[in-house]
Amino acid sequence: MASKNATLLGTCTYTLSKTCGLEDTHLEAFSVQVENVKWNRMMNNKVVSVAKLVAVQVFGFTLIMRNNMFGVLVNGVFNHLPLNLNDGAVEVYQEGNHYVVSANFGLRVTYDLVYHVTVTVPGNYREKVCGLCGNFNGNSKDDFQDPHHKVTQNVNAFGKSWKVTIDNVVCDNGCEGNNCPNCEPAQKTLFSKPTYCGIATTPNGPFAVCHSKLDPKLYFNDCVFDVCASNGDGKVLCDSMAAYAFNCHMAGVDIKNWRTASFCPMKCPAHSHYEVCADPCSAACEGLTEIIECSTSCTEGCECEDGFLFNGQICVEETQCGCYDNGKSYKPSEVVYDDDCNNKCTCNPEKGLVCESHSCPPNTKCMVRKGIKACYNTDPCKDAKCHVKEKCKVENGEAVCVPLYTGTCWAWGDPHFRTFDGYNFDFQGTCKYVISKTCGNVGGLVPFTITERNDNRGNAAVSYVRDVDVSVYGFTITISKNQVGRVKVNGEMLNLPVHLGEGEVSVSQRGHSAVVETNFGLVVSYDWNSYLIIKLPSSYFGSVCGLCGNFNGNRGDDRQNPAGQAVASVSEWTMSWKTPDQDKDSPCRDICENNCPTCDDDHRKLYQTEASCGALTATTNNVFKPCIDKLDPQAFMEGCVYDTCLNQGDKKMVCQALASYSEQCRDQGIIIRNWRTKLGCPMNCQRHSHYEACASPCQPSCPFPEQKEPCTCNCVETCVCDKGYVLSAGMCVPAKTCGCSYQGRYYKPGQRFWADEVCGRLCQCDTTLGMVACREASCSAKETCSLVDGERACRPISHSTCVASGDPHYRTFDGQRFDFQGTCKYQLVALCSNRPGLEPFNITVQNDNRGSKAVSYTKTVSVTIYGVTITISRDYPFKVLLNGQLTSLPLYIKDELVVSRGGRTAVVETAAGITVTFDWRSRVTVTLPSNYQDAVCGLCGDYNGTQQDDMTMQNGQLTRDATKLGESWQVGLVPGCSSECQGTWCHTCSNSQKKVYAAQKYCGIIADKSGPFRDCHSQVDPAAYLEDCVYDSCHYNGHHGSVCEAIGIYVSACQNQGLTIKSWRTDTFCPMECPANSHYTLCASACPTTCANLPAITIGQKHCAEACECGDGYLLSGDTCVPVRDCGCSYMGQYFMKGEVFYPEDKCVEKCICGETGAMSCQKTTCHPGEICKLVKGVKGCHPEGHAKCVASGDPHYTSFDGRKFDFQGTCVYVLAKVCDDDKGRLMPFTVTQGNEKYGNGKVSVTKSIAVSVYGYVIYIQQKMPWKVTVDDELLNLPLSLDNGRVTVTQEGRNIIIRTDFGLTVLYDTVYYVQVVVPSTYQEKMCGLCGNYNEKADDDFRLPDGKRAKSVDDFGKAWVMDLPGYVCGGCGGQCPVCDHAKAKLYGQSNSCGIIRSRNGPFNACHSKIDPAPYVSDCIFDVCASDGDKDTLCHSVQAYALACQGAGVQIQSWRSKSFCPASCPAHSHYEVCADTCGTTCASIINPFSCSESCFEGCQCDVGYVFDGVQCVPMSNCGCVADGKYLTVGQTVVNKDCESKCVCQASGLLKCEKLSCASGEVCIVRNGVKGCHIPRGQCKVSPAAHLTSFDGVSGAIGAHGAFEAASLCDETASLWFRVVVDVRVCREGASVATVHVFFKETVVTVNNQHVTWVNGRKVPLPSKLSGEVYVHIEDRTVIIERKSAVEVAFSLSQELTIEVDRSLSNKMCGACGNYNQNTKDDWRTADGKNTTDVTVVVNSWSAGDFSRW
Repeated sequence: MASKNATLLGTCTYTLSKTCGLEDTHLEAFSVQVENVKWNRMMNNKVVSVAKLVAVQVFGFTLIMRNNMFGVLVNGVFNHLPLNLNDGAVEVYQEGNHYVVSANFGLRVTYDLVYHVTVTVPGNYREKVCGLCGNFNGNSKDDFQDPHHKVTQNVNAFGKSWKVTIDNVVCDNGCEGNNCPNCEPAQKTLFSKPTYCGIATTPNGPFAVCHSKLDPKLYFNDCVFDVCASNGDGKVLCDSMAAYAFNCHMAGVDIKNWRTASFCPMKCPAHSHYEVCADPCSAACEGLTEIIECSTSCTEGCECEDGFLFNGQICVEETQCGCYDNGKSYKPSEVVYDDDCNNKCTCNPEKGLVCESHSCPPNTKCMVRKGIKACYNTDPCKDAKCHVKEKCKVENGEAVCVPLYTGTCWAWGDPHFRTFDGYNFDFQGTCKYVISKTCGNVGGLVPFTITERNDNRGNAAVSYVRDVDVSVYGFTITISKNQVGRVKVNGEMLNLPVHLGEGEVSVSQRGHSAVVETNFGLVVSYDWNSYLIIKLPSSYFGSVCGLCGNFNGNRGDDRQNPAGQAVASVSEWTMSWKTPDQDKDSPCRDICENNCPTCDDDHRKLYQTEASCGALTATTNNVFKPCIDKLDPQAFMEGCVYDTCLNQGDKKMVCQALASYSEQCRDQGIIIRNWRTKLGCPMNCQRHSHYEACASPCQPSCPFPEQKEPCTCNCVETCVCDKGYVLSAGMCVPAKTCGCSYQGRYYKPGQRFWADEVCGRLCQCDTTLGMVACREASCSAKETCSLVDGERACRPISHSTCVASGDPHYRTFDGQRFDFQGTCKYQLVALCSNRPGLEPFNITVQNDNRGSKAVSYTKTVSVTIYGVTITISRDYPFKVLLNGQLTSLPLYIKDELVVSRGGRTAVVETAAGITVTFDWRSRVTVTLPSNYQDAVCGLCGDYNGTQQDDMTMQNGQLTRDATKLGESWQVGLVPGCSSECQGTWCHTCSNSQKKVYAAQKYCGIIADKSGPFRDCHSQVDPAAYLEDCVYDSCHYNGHHGSVCEAIGIYVSACQNQGLTIKSWRTDTFCPMECPANSHYTLCASACPTTCANLPAITIGQKHCAEACECGDGYLLSGDTCVPVRDCGCSYMGQYFMKGEVFYPEDKCVEKCICGETGAMSCQKTTCHPGEICKLVKGVKGCHPEGHAKCVASGDPHYTSFDGRKFDFQGTCVYVLAKVCDDDKGRLMPFTVTQGNEKYGNGKVSVTKSIAVSVYGYVIYIQQKMPWKVTVDDELLNLPLSLDNGRVTVTQEGRNIIIRTDFGLTVLYDTVYYVQVVVPSTYQEKMCGLCGNYNEKADDDFRLPDGKRAKSVDDFGKAWVMDLPGYVCGGCGGQCPVCDHAKAKLYGQSNSCGIIRSRNGPFNACHSKIDPAPYVSDCIFDVCASDGDKDTLCHSVQAYALACQGAGVQIQSWRSKSFCPASCPAHSHYEVCADTCGTTCASIINPFSCSESCFEGCQCDVGYVFDGVQCVPMSNCGCVADGKYLTVGQTVVNKDCESKCVCQASGLLKCEKLSCASGEVCIVRNGVKGCHIPRGQCKVSPAAHLTSFDGVSGAIGAHGAFEAASLCDETASLWFRVVVDVRVCREGASVATVHVFFKETVVTVNNQHVTWVNGRKVPLPSKLSGEVYVHIEDRTVIIERKSAVEVAFSLSQELTIEVDRSLSNKMCGACGNYNQNTKDDWRTADGKNTTDVTVVVNSWSAGDFSRW
C-alpha cells in the first residue's frame, strides 16, 4: 500500500478516515474522527497539536476514546474495558498501552491515549475511504484530496478541508510563519543519533527486524520532528518509538528489548511489571475472556504480579474483579441503568450483575451527564452536591461548584500561627508537624497534606519554619530554608519553575517566595526563610485538620487533636500533630525545656515603642494606618515584641514582623508603600536585582522569559531583576543565558542530570542547542546509582582518605606512612588520568617551619576544581581565599562546591564527591570516592589499593627516600624553602626521649587501653598516632601545644569514623580555649548553625567533632560567635559580616556594605586619588597605589616622604609623621612621634623612643628595650596583636615593627634607625618632620599652621611635642663639622666606606638603594663622635636595615674585628635571622611574619624566644587575647574583671576579678591591675599647678615654695618637696626640684643633673631609707615606697604622687589631699583664697632664696 507522510498542526476536529462511495456495495460504513489540542509539551509559543480524542462511528455506535480517560464512551455513556457490542460486531479492549476498537469486518483503530492513532482497514475498502488518511488507491500522490476530490499540495488547506464543524467551538487550522516549529540542523543531528530517534533506523538496532515490513524512515522523521518540537522531551521520544514498535507488532513483527532500564523504561501500574511479551490474559479475572478473546500474539506491556488478576485494564485482587455481563465490564458495587432507567443494576462480584426495577424520582429525568446515565434533576445544580461554602453555577449545561471565599492560614517569625478561622497562637517546637490536611469524608475533594518542620537559629527558645512539604496528586513537594529557586519533588531537587502532571500542580517563584498552586485552588507559599502562607478555597470548609485548624468558621474549636478531641493547651495540641516520620539524625523537641528566656517588662516596653514594634500600632504618623481597620495589627505587634526581645533587640525581627503585616495587608488589597524606607528595613536584593514596592508577581523567568503569563494576583514587594536580566532558579541572569526546559522542568545552563532511575541516560542543558541533550552513560564499577538529598548521581561504593598531620606525617590513600619536612609547595593529589567521567582537580600544600627549622607543618592548602581555587591558609584563620579573595565561611558556589566550618576545621565539599579538610594549623585530609581509584597521583599516592607503589616519584620511579619523593612532587617555591632539613638542628629523638614522651604524662593517653579512646582502638589503630605524637613532642621538647595537637589528631580520626570517645581534656591537660560567647563541646555538630542564609550540598554523613560551640543566643558569624542581632548578610553564595565592605565588580565601580538588618546596600563609587582597584592580602578594593618612606637615622639624618634630606639634632619629642587631614573621616588618623637624646660625646643626638598613636592605642617603643613595648602605659611582650589584628607588633631581627591593617608601618631598631612607611592614600594629608607627602620635596618644611619654615631649626622646633621651643632647637650655628682628613679616613672600606664598596657585603643592594647618603651620614656621625665604634656600627647597620627592608639579600658584614655581634645566652647571630617564626608565641598561635628577614640574634636549636630570653620549648608560656605571657606572668583584662596567670604547663588559668573597695582598675609601673589610687599634684611646663584634689591655676610667683610635705614631721615616712620656679623670656617654668627625706636630700635641675646630699650622682642610684632615684623615658623619678613618687621630666613637668594612706595628712601648696576641692586654696596659716599665687607665696620655702 502506498503511503504519504504529512504534518498537520491544526487544533480542530478532523475526519481521519471514513467510508466514501459505498453505493452498490455490501461494505459497512464507518467514520474515524480525531480532535486535536495544542500540545502541552510546547513551552515556546510554537503551534503543535496532538490527538486529544478519537471518535469511531460504526454499526450505529459512536465510540469515543479520550486522552487519559481510562475507558470508552459508547453513545455518550462511559464503559469500562473490555467491551463487546452486538455479539462481537465491535470490541474495545486494551492491548499493551493502546486502546483498540475492532470491528468484525476488519476495521481496527488504536489510540495510546496520548497522541498516537492508527486506522487499519481491510483490502476490500480500497478506493472506498477518504479523509486525512487518504483514499487507499495505491497512489500516494493524490492522497491530499479534499471532500470534493480536489488535490492540493498545501497540508493546512488539506487539513482544513476535513475539519468537522462544531457549533460554538473555535480552533486553529495550523501554524504559520514563526509559529511553526523549526528544527535547527544541530538539533536534527542530535535527535538522529541512536540514543534518540536514530534507534529506529540503526541497521543493527532492535527495530531492524521490522524494517522490511514497515519503512522506519517515516517514523524516524516523525520522531525527529516531535522530539525537536518538544525541546528534546524524553517522553515524546519514547511515545514515538512505542508507536513504531506497536505498528510493527500489528504488522506481525514483535520488537524485542528496545526498552532498557535507561532508555524508555515502561512504568507499570500497581501490582504489575513490564514484560517484552506480555500476556495479561494468563491471569485474567473470571469472565473476562468470555467478553474478549485473548490475542494469540503477545505485545510489550504490563503483566500482573502473582496474586493479582487482570480486570481488562489494571491488576486487582480477586475480590475486586467485578462483573462481566452482556459484553460489558463493571467494577465492584458499580451501579448502572438501562436505556430509560427502568432497570437499576449493581455489580456484586460474588453474584454477578444484580438488577431490579427502577423508576426516576419526581423532578428527575433519565439522562447522561459526564458519561454516566442516571436519573438527574433538570436543574444540574440540584445534583451537584456542592459543599457548604460553595455556590453552584451552570456552565455549558453542567453544574460547577464555586467556592465562596478563600481561607488563609499563616506562620511567621518565631513562628506565630494564625489558623484559617483566625485563632492566633505561638509554638516553638522543632519537630515535623501536620500544618493542614484533609480529614474525614472529603466528598470528592482532592486530598492533600501539608507538613512543616522548624529549627532553632541561635536561640533554643526561638524556632522558625525550616521545611514545608506539600503532598497532593501523588507528588510531594518540599520547600527548604535557603534553597532559593529550588524545590524537591518526590525527593528530587528541581529548579523553578516546575509543572507537574497535566496542569494539576505548578511551582514557581513569586516575589521572594516559592508558590505551590493546584488546579483546585490550594496555594502554599514559603519564602525559603520563615514565612509560610496557606490559602484554601472554602470548598474545604470543615474538611481539614491540623495546626491550621478545621476551617469551620469557629476559632474556638481549632485546638483539636487527630481524634477530633478538644485539647486544653497549645503545647499538647501541637504535639498531637507531630508526624511519625521524624528526622532521626536531627533530634527535635516540642517545647523549650530548660533555662527558657523570658521578656521582662522593661524590655517589653522598650520594644513596644514606635521606634520598634510599636510602629504597627502607633497613634500618629502610622504608615500602616490604611490597613488597621481591615487587619488588626495587635497579634503581629505582640509577636514582634516577643521575637525582638528574645533576640536581644534584633532589628531583623522588627522588620520581619512589619513585612508579615504588610504582606497580609496586601492580601486584603491594601498596599503599604515606603514603609521599608521610613522604618529602616531595606530588602536584601541579590546581584543584578533591585527592590520594588509594587511589582508584578509574574516576572520574566527562564526558560522562556519572553512569554508573558496571565497574572491576576496583587502586586508584591520584592527584588526585581534589573533590565536585561531574568529569573533563573532564584538568581537574576542575563536574559540570553537561560537554561533549558525539559519535561516540565527547568535546568540551568550546563546542568547535568540523569534522566532515568538507573543512571544510564545522562543529560545536560546544552545552551548551544538551546535544549537538553542526552547520551548513554553509566556509573563505573566503583559506583552505584542513588538518589540522595534530591540529587540522583553515581555515588562511590567506598572512600579513602589521605592525611598529612603534625610535622607532617603522611598517610596515603592506601595506608603508606612516611614523614617529609619540605617547606616548599607540593602536589598532594591531583587527577592524573584521562578516564572519562572524572572531574579534574588539583590539591597542593605548602609547609613552613614553626618554632624550629627541624620541624615543618602544613601552612596552606589549595584546592583547584570547577575552574576555581580555594586556598585555606594559616595566615587567615577561619577564612578562605576564593580565587585569591578573602571570604568568610560558609561559602557556596553554584551547586558544585561548598566550604564550611566543621568544628575547628575548614571543610571543602564538592559535587564530585571529593572532600578536603584543613584545621588551619597542621592537619589536612583529602577524601576521594572510589571512582578515582588508580587515577590520581601526588604525595598521597595513586589510590590503587596497593601500598608498595605509593612512594612513586613524578617520573614514575619508585624510591624509599621520603625526601626524594617530596622533591619530585614539588610544584612551586617560596622564599627560603627547602625539601629537606639541613643543619645542626636536624636531630633524631633518642630512645630515652621517646620513652619519656610515650608515657601517660604526654602521648600515652592515645594508646591507654583503659583510657578515653579505648572504644576507638579496634577501628583506628592508635600505634601510628602514638608514634607521630612522640616524634612531634620530642622535636618540641614536650611542649604541651604539640602534644595536645597530636592527640587531637587521633581524636579527629576517631570521630570521623563516627566513633564515641570519652572526655579527655581537663583544666590541667590540654584544655581547649574557646573564644568569647562559646564553650567547649566534646561532640559538637559538624554543621553548626551560622548566621549565613545559604543553601548547602551534603556529600556524605558528617559526624560530630570536638569544638567550641556558640552559646545559646549566639550564632557563628564568620569566625566569631555574635548575638543573633549582629548577624550579617548572605549575598551571591557568600557570607559577609555586619558592616563588612566589598566590591563586587573587578574595577571597584560599585561598593557594597552589609547593613544591620542583613540587607546588602550597594552604590556606585570610584577609587580616591592615590588608590587603585586591586587584590591585596585577599581583599579586593581601593588600595594604595604605592607607598612613601620616611627615614630618621643616626644624628638623626632625615629623609622625608618626598625625598627631602636634612639633619636636625634636637633632643626633644617631635611629631615625625601625623595625619593632618583625615578627608572627612575617610582616612584613619595616626601620629608617630620621635624622642631624641644626646649620644656619646654629646655632639650628636639619636632616636631614644618612638610612639605610635592609632586606633585609640598609644604604642611606645623604647631604646635598647627589645621584645617589649608599652601600650597605653602597660608593658607587653612581643609579638603582639591588638584589636583582632588591626595592629600587630613584632620583633624582626633587631627591629621592632608596628603594622596596621591600612598600610602604616613603623620600624625602629631600638638604637639608631627609624622608618615610617605610609600608603599613597595619605598623599597631601600628612605633616610633621617627614613632610606633607605631596611628591614635592621643596615644600616639606611646613609649620603646623601650613606656613613655610625659614630654617631647619625652626622647622624642627615647631613640631616639638611637650617642651618649650627654646630648649628644643637643633645645633644651630654650632653643628659639628668634619675636616677633610677625617672624612677621608672614615670613608675608607674598613669604616663607613664598607657601605659603598663594590666588592663589599652590600654590593647587591646598591642598585636598589643609593649608598651615597648613608655613607655621608655615617661619616658625619662617626666624625662628630670622634670615631666612636658603636656609632660606626650603627651607621652601617642603618644601611643594612634599609637593604633588608627592601627585600635585598646582603652578605655577612660583621666579623670578630668589625662590629662583632653580641647575642644573649642560647642564641647566635645570623645575617638573616628568623626572630618572628621562632618564638614561643608562634608555636602556640602561629603569627604572621613579614617576608623580609633582618639580621639579629636567633635562638639556638631547641630554644625559642619567650619575650625575655631564649628558653627550651617546654618552658614556653601562653598567649591571651593576642598577648604573649611568660610563665608566671599575669594579665588583667581591660576592666579588671578577670585575671589570668600563665602556668608552667603553658596553660592559662583564669579567674574572676573585682577590685576591692578603694581600688581602681589602672596601670601602674607598666602593669594593669586593681591599685589603690594615689593623690597626684602637677606643675605643668607652663607653671600651672593642679592640686591633689584637682583644683588648678597659674603660679604667678617665682622662687622656691613648698609644694607638698607630710604635715607630721615626726613620722618615719616624712618627706618634703620644694619646687623652684624661675621666669625667663619664654615664661615661668620649674627650674629645680628638691626632695627632703629624714636623712637624704635629692636635688634635680631641668637638665636632669642630680645631687644627693649636695653631691652629684649618676643614675640610677639606690639610696638609704628605701629611696630610689632613676631615670626613665627622659624623666627623673625619685620614689619612696608607700609614701611618695616625684617625677621631673625634661619637658619641665613635675608630678608628685602620694600614697592613699596619706589622705588628709598633707601640707603645702598642693593641698591637704582630703578629696574636698573647696579647701584646696588654703594658705599656710589656714585662710581660704581663690588666688593660686597667694597660696604659693604663703608656702614660700624660707630656706631658699626667692631670687
